[in-house]
Amino acid sequence: MNNSQASAYIIGFIAFFVLILISAIVANLIAYAPDGSDRRKRKVAFWILGGLVPVATFAAGYFMYYQNIRVPSRAEAYMTALSISSAAFFVAYIVVGVVLAKIFNHGKLSSWF
Repeated sequence: MNNSQASAYIIGFIAFFVLILISAIVANLIAYAPDGSDRRKRKVAFWILGGLVPVATFAAGYFMYYQNIRVPSRAEAYMTALSISSAAFFVAYIVVGVVLAKIFNHGKLSSWF
């Protein structure tokens, strides 16, 4: 693995970390509602931000690094690493979301699932 492939995983981790943090902040900003509609809003926000993990990873990787790679074999290797990074950190987003929902089972984060 060369430096450009490592950057794909670093970009994926940054996108994952920032979006899980934003998801937790958004969940805490949504006020409780007596009819329970706040739970649905938190779930929707969690899944929308989760869908942005692979999108943000691909967009950042493509525009920051992929366009500057001139060797076709390295470009292909980078795209493969970027694909793996996107999928892995999307799964990590869901796993960390489940763990946080179980840890804070009486708080606002528990309504993610």
